[in-house]
Amino acid sequence: MKLDWLLYAAALTVLVTVTGSWHEVSDAPPAPPPPGIGEMSLFATYTPFTASSIINLPVDDRKIMTGTAFSISKTGEWIVAEKSVGKCTHPFLNIGGNLAVPFKTRPIPGHEGYLIAMTDGGGRPLTMADPANIKPGVRAFMPGYPGGTVGEATARLIGRTMMKHSKRFEGSEPVLAWAKAGQTYELKSDLNQLVGGPALNDNSHVMGITLKENPRRGRIYTSVPETVTAIASLADRKPDYDSEATITKGNYGIVSDTLRREYRVAQVGCIIA
Repeated sequence: MKLDWLLYAAALTVLVTVTGSWHEVSDAPPAPPPPGIGEMSLFATYTPFTASSIINLPVDDRKIMTGTAFSISKTGEWIVAEKSVGKCTHPFLNIGGNLAVPFKTRPIPGHEGYLIAMTDGGGRPLTMADPANIKPGVRAFMPGYPGGTVGEATARLIGRTMMKHSKRFEGSEPVLAWAKAGQTYELKSDLNQLVGGPALNDNSHVMGITLKENPRRGRIYTSVPETVTAIASLADRKPDYDSEATITKGNYGIVSDTLRREYRVAQVGCIIA
């Protein structure tokens, strides 16, 4: 019995030491200001979306921003979190200024909590990571739109756990728990509008789908890699041999800006009818 307690104490010491050594503050620089309405109107014809599908957004009190999406098909398929859409009847992807692209959704059998959004055209799809390379200590980068504005976070993997769904009787889901290590400098809001966005490794490959932040514990939770790979396999994907950017804790803000600018990561919103 005494030996068991000694082994337990040793294991606990290792865990505390390792997670303590991961404590860091690798903040990204503030994001550049968003383009104005006039500037976006000039560049609207150069987006990957069909021109006829682009709409003008209503004034602020008739729209809300709800989350993040990322491209899994150049033909216009995106992963979004179901909670980002909710019961919204007019969801859209914000493409800057006052312009947006409406989308429709389809459910994903066996993966409740996630949807595939469909637009007329889309950005180059993100590449999936090899699950075999996703081990404790690996770093992730989460680009998106926390707090309704551009931003990103970085974290290091602690391991797998189970997360209960908020709705009654929905059970739980296997997820990855990450120790938060940094975010956009002076970001005032929490990170929960990163929901639906990608968690990328240092090769810009998707390891999971961002689900939520627990600010008090300094944790970020994402889907497991098997979930995002299964969902992406349902899209009309073609082999993609283009090289991806290498991401580090020093440049992840710049790489995130590029992903947003190239419409590979987009903001999800809802027009209030």
